[in-house]
Amino acid sequence: MLVAIDSSQEICTLALGQDSKLVAEYHFAHKMNLLRRLLPNIDAMLADSGIEKEALEGVVVSLGPGSFTGLRIGVTTAKSLAWVLGKPIVGIGTLDAIAHGASCGQEFVCPMIFARADEAYWALFQRGKRVTDYAVAPVNEIVDALAGKGPVRFAGTGARRNWETISARMGDQAALAPACDDFARGAALIELGGRRLVAGDVDDAMTLSPLYVRKPTPVVRLEAGELGTRTRQGEG
Repeated sequence: MLVAIDSSQEICTLALGQDSKLVAEYHFAHKMNLLRRLLPNIDAMLADSGIEKEALEGVVVSLGPGSFTGLRIGVTTAKSLAWVLGKPIVGIGTLDAIAHGASCGQEFVCPMIFARADEAYWALFQRGKRVTDYAVAPVNEIVDALAGKGPVRFAGTGARRNWETISARMGDQAALAPACDDFARGAALIELGGRRLVAGDVDDAMTLSPLYVRKPTPVVRLEAGELGTRTRQGEG
Protein backbone atom coordinates (compact mmCIF):
# COMPACT_ATOMS: atom_id res chain seq x y z
CA MET A 1 0.00 0.00 0.00
CA LEU A 2 1.55 3.27 -1.18
CA VAL A 3 0.68 6.92 -0.59
CA ALA A 4 1.56 9.49 -3.27
CA ILE A 5 1.80 13.28 -3.05
CA ASP A 6 2.12 15.93 -5.77
CA SER A 7 2.20 19.56 -4.62
CA SER A 8 4.06 21.06 -7.57
CA GLN A 9 1.13 23.13 -8.90
CA GLU A 10 -2.00 24.91 -7.72
CA ILE A 11 -3.90 21.61 -7.73
CA CYS A 12 -2.55 19.17 -5.14
CA THR A 13 -2.88 15.44 -5.86
CA LEU A 14 -2.98 12.72 -3.21
CA ALA A 15 -3.38 9.02 -3.92
CA LEU A 16 -3.36 5.57 -2.40
CA GLY A 17 -2.49 2.48 -4.40
CA GLN A 18 -1.62 -1.15 -4.03
CA ASP A 19 0.13 -3.38 -6.60
CA SER A 20 0.03 -0.44 -9.08
CA LYS A 21 -3.76 -0.28 -8.72
CA LEU A 22 -5.39 2.97 -7.61
CA VAL A 23 -7.31 2.76 -4.34
CA ALA A 24 -8.09 6.46 -3.80
CA GLU A 25 -7.26 9.75 -5.50
CA TYR A 26 -7.87 13.25 -4.10
CA HIS A 27 -7.39 16.59 -5.85
CA PHE A 28 -7.80 19.98 -4.23
CA ALA A 29 -6.93 23.58 -5.06
CA HIS A 30 -4.98 24.74 -2.03
CA LYS A 31 -4.88 28.49 -2.82
CA MET A 32 -1.69 29.11 -0.83
CA ASN A 33 -3.03 27.09 2.15
CA LEU A 34 -1.11 23.92 1.34
CA LEU A 35 0.85 23.78 4.61
CA ARG A 36 -2.37 23.87 6.63
CA ARG A 37 -4.35 21.49 4.43
CA LEU A 38 -1.95 18.79 3.28
CA LEU A 39 -1.76 16.52 6.32
CA PRO A 40 -5.51 16.78 7.15
CA ASN A 41 -6.33 15.78 3.57
CA ILE A 42 -3.96 12.80 3.76
CA ASP A 43 -5.62 11.75 7.03
CA ALA A 44 -9.08 12.14 5.46
CA MET A 45 -8.10 10.04 2.43
CA LEU A 46 -6.76 7.28 4.68
CA ALA A 47 -9.87 7.38 6.88
CA ASP A 48 -12.25 7.30 3.91
CA SER A 49 -10.33 4.29 2.55
CA GLY A 50 -10.28 2.50 5.90
CA ILE A 51 -6.49 2.38 5.95
CA GLU A 52 -4.24 3.07 8.93
CA LYS A 53 -0.96 4.96 8.49
CA GLU A 54 0.86 1.91 9.83
CA ALA A 55 -0.42 -0.11 6.85
CA LEU A 56 1.47 2.08 4.39
CA GLU A 57 4.47 0.34 2.84
CA GLY A 58 6.01 3.21 0.91
CA VAL A 59 5.78 6.90 0.04
CA VAL A 60 5.87 8.38 -3.47
CA VAL A 61 6.39 12.11 -3.93
CA SER A 62 6.45 14.32 -7.00
CA LEU A 63 9.71 16.27 -7.14
CA GLY A 64 8.81 18.93 -9.69
CA PRO A 65 9.67 21.13 -11.42
CA GLY A 66 6.96 23.51 -10.35
CA SER A 67 6.10 25.81 -7.47
CA PHE A 68 9.14 26.24 -5.21
CA THR A 69 7.04 26.65 -2.05
CA GLY A 70 4.60 23.89 -2.95
CA LEU A 71 7.41 21.44 -3.67
CA ARG A 72 9.20 22.21 -0.41
CA ILE A 73 6.02 21.55 1.57
CA GLY A 74 5.11 18.37 -0.30
CA VAL A 75 8.58 16.85 -0.29
CA THR A 76 9.15 17.70 3.38
CA THR A 77 5.80 16.13 4.32
CA ALA A 78 6.55 12.99 2.31
CA LYS A 79 10.02 12.65 3.85
CA SER A 80 8.60 13.11 7.33
CA LEU A 81 5.99 10.39 6.73
CA ALA A 82 8.62 7.98 5.43
CA TRP A 83 10.97 8.74 8.33
CA VAL A 84 8.34 8.45 11.07
CA LEU A 85 6.83 5.25 9.63
CA GLY A 86 10.20 3.75 8.75
CA LYS A 87 9.11 3.15 5.15
CA PRO A 88 10.95 3.63 1.83
CA ILE A 89 10.44 6.75 -0.27
CA VAL A 90 10.83 7.41 -3.99
CA GLY A 91 10.74 10.71 -5.86
CA ILE A 92 9.16 10.98 -9.30
CA GLY A 93 9.54 13.89 -11.71
CA THR A 94 6.26 15.75 -12.15
CA LEU A 95 6.79 15.93 -15.91
CA ASP A 96 7.34 12.15 -15.95
CA ALA A 97 4.02 11.59 -14.19
CA ILE A 98 2.14 13.94 -16.53
CA ALA A 99 3.68 12.29 -19.60
CA HIS A 100 2.84 8.82 -18.29
CA GLY A 101 -0.79 9.74 -17.78
CA ALA A 102 -1.20 11.56 -21.10
CA SER A 103 0.70 9.35 -23.54
CA CYS A 104 -2.23 7.40 -25.06
CA GLY A 105 0.28 5.39 -27.07
CA GLN A 106 1.75 8.43 -28.82
CA GLU A 107 5.44 8.20 -29.75
CA PHE A 108 6.30 11.73 -28.62
CA VAL A 109 4.75 13.42 -25.57
CA CYS A 110 5.75 16.86 -24.32
CA PRO A 111 4.44 17.72 -20.84
CA MET A 112 4.66 21.43 -19.99
CA ILE A 113 4.10 23.07 -16.60
CA PHE A 114 3.28 26.77 -16.53
CA ALA A 115 6.20 28.76 -15.09
CA ARG A 116 5.25 32.35 -15.91
CA ALA A 117 3.93 34.34 -18.88
CA ASP A 118 5.13 32.72 -22.13
CA GLU A 119 7.44 30.36 -20.26
CA ALA A 120 7.12 26.72 -19.18
CA TYR A 121 8.96 23.82 -17.60
CA TRP A 122 9.17 20.99 -20.11
CA ALA A 123 10.80 17.77 -21.30
CA LEU A 124 10.26 15.49 -24.28
CA PHE A 125 9.37 11.81 -23.88
CA GLN A 126 9.61 9.17 -26.59
CA ARG A 127 7.77 5.89 -26.05
CA GLY A 128 7.62 6.58 -22.33
CA LYS A 129 11.28 7.48 -21.88
CA ARG A 130 12.58 10.99 -21.32
CA VAL A 131 14.89 12.02 -24.16
CA THR A 132 15.73 15.60 -23.14
CA ASP A 133 16.83 17.27 -19.93
CA TYR A 134 14.26 18.95 -17.71
CA ALA A 135 14.28 22.61 -18.71
CA VAL A 136 12.47 25.92 -18.49
CA ALA A 137 12.21 28.11 -21.59
CA PRO A 138 9.99 30.48 -23.56
CA VAL A 139 7.28 28.61 -25.46
CA ASN A 140 8.66 29.55 -28.89
CA GLU A 141 12.04 28.08 -27.95
CA ILE A 142 10.34 24.85 -26.89
CA VAL A 143 8.54 24.64 -30.22
CA ASP A 144 11.82 25.29 -32.05
CA ALA A 145 13.43 22.40 -30.17
CA LEU A 146 10.62 20.06 -31.27
CA ALA A 147 10.87 20.94 -34.96
CA GLY A 148 11.06 17.87 -37.17
CA LYS A 149 10.10 15.40 -34.41
CA GLY A 150 6.81 14.52 -36.07
CA PRO A 151 3.45 14.55 -34.28
CA VAL A 152 3.77 15.58 -30.63
CA ARG A 153 1.09 15.22 -27.96
CA PHE A 154 1.22 18.12 -25.50
CA ALA A 155 -0.10 18.04 -21.94
CA GLY A 156 -0.04 20.21 -18.85
CA THR A 157 -0.85 23.72 -17.74
CA GLY A 158 2.03 25.20 -19.75
CA ALA A 159 0.71 23.67 -22.97
CA ARG A 160 -2.90 24.62 -22.33
CA ARG A 161 -2.13 28.26 -21.51
CA ASN A 162 0.05 28.57 -24.61
CA TRP A 163 -1.89 26.34 -26.97
CA GLU A 164 -2.69 29.14 -29.41
CA THR A 165 1.03 29.74 -29.96
CA ILE A 166 1.88 26.03 -30.16
CA SER A 167 -0.90 25.15 -32.59
CA ALA A 168 -0.17 28.18 -34.78
CA ARG A 169 3.48 27.11 -35.08
CA MET A 170 3.03 23.34 -35.39
CA GLY A 171 -0.39 22.93 -37.01
CA ASP A 172 -1.57 19.32 -37.29
CA GLN A 173 1.77 18.09 -35.91
CA ALA A 174 0.58 19.07 -32.42
CA ALA A 175 -2.26 17.63 -30.33
CA LEU A 176 -3.40 18.74 -26.88
CA ALA A 177 -4.30 16.20 -24.20
CA PRO A 178 -7.57 16.68 -22.26
CA ALA A 179 -7.68 19.03 -19.30
CA CYS A 180 -7.76 16.06 -16.92
CA ASP A 181 -4.12 15.47 -17.87
CA ASP A 182 -2.98 19.00 -16.98
CA PHE A 183 -1.74 17.73 -13.61
CA ALA A 184 0.10 14.68 -12.33
CA ARG A 185 -2.46 11.96 -11.73
CA GLY A 186 -2.32 9.78 -8.66
CA ALA A 187 -2.52 6.62 -10.73
CA ALA A 188 0.61 7.63 -12.66
CA LEU A 189 2.54 8.41 -9.47
CA ILE A 190 1.50 5.10 -7.90
CA GLU A 191 2.51 3.11 -10.98
CA LEU A 192 5.85 4.83 -11.55
CA GLY A 193 6.70 4.85 -7.85
CA GLY A 194 5.64 1.24 -7.43
CA ARG A 195 7.98 0.15 -10.21
CA ARG A 196 10.95 1.74 -8.47
CA LEU A 197 10.04 0.29 -5.10
CA VAL A 198 9.71 -3.22 -6.53
CA ALA A 199 13.12 -2.81 -8.17
CA GLY A 200 14.61 -1.66 -4.87
CA ASP A 201 15.45 1.72 -6.38
CA VAL A 202 14.62 3.93 -3.41
CA ASP A 203 15.73 7.38 -2.29
CA ASP A 204 17.20 8.59 0.98
CA ALA A 205 14.52 10.19 3.16
CA MET A 206 17.13 12.52 4.66
CA THR A 207 18.68 13.85 1.46
CA LEU A 208 15.83 13.73 -1.10
CA SER A 209 15.14 17.23 -2.40
CA PRO A 210 12.84 18.92 -4.96
CA LEU A 211 13.88 19.11 -8.59
CA TYR A 212 14.66 22.78 -9.20
CA VAL A 213 15.33 23.47 -12.88
CA ARG A 214 16.34 26.99 -11.88
CA LYS A 215 17.16 28.55 -8.54
CA PRO A 216 14.33 30.00 -6.43
CA THR A 217 14.03 33.78 -6.76
CA PRO A 218 15.06 34.47 -3.10
CA VAL A 219 18.26 32.47 -3.66
CA VAL A 220 19.04 34.40 -6.85
CA ARG A 221 18.46 37.70 -5.05
CA LEU A 222 20.59 36.61 -2.11
CA GLU A 223 23.48 35.57 -4.38
CA ALA A 224 23.19 38.88 -6.20
CA GLY A 225 23.47 40.72 -2.90
CA GLU A 226 20.00 42.29 -3.15
CA LEU A 227 18.66 40.90 0.12
CA GLY A 228 21.81 41.85 2.02
CA THR A 229 21.72 45.37 0.61
CA ARG A 230 18.10 45.86 1.60
CA THR A 231 18.80 44.53 5.09
CA ARG A 232 21.71 46.91 5.59
CA GLN A 233 19.62 49.80 4.31
CA GLY A 234 16.83 48.86 6.69
CA GLU A 235 19.21 48.72 9.64
CA GLY A 236 20.50 52.19 8.83
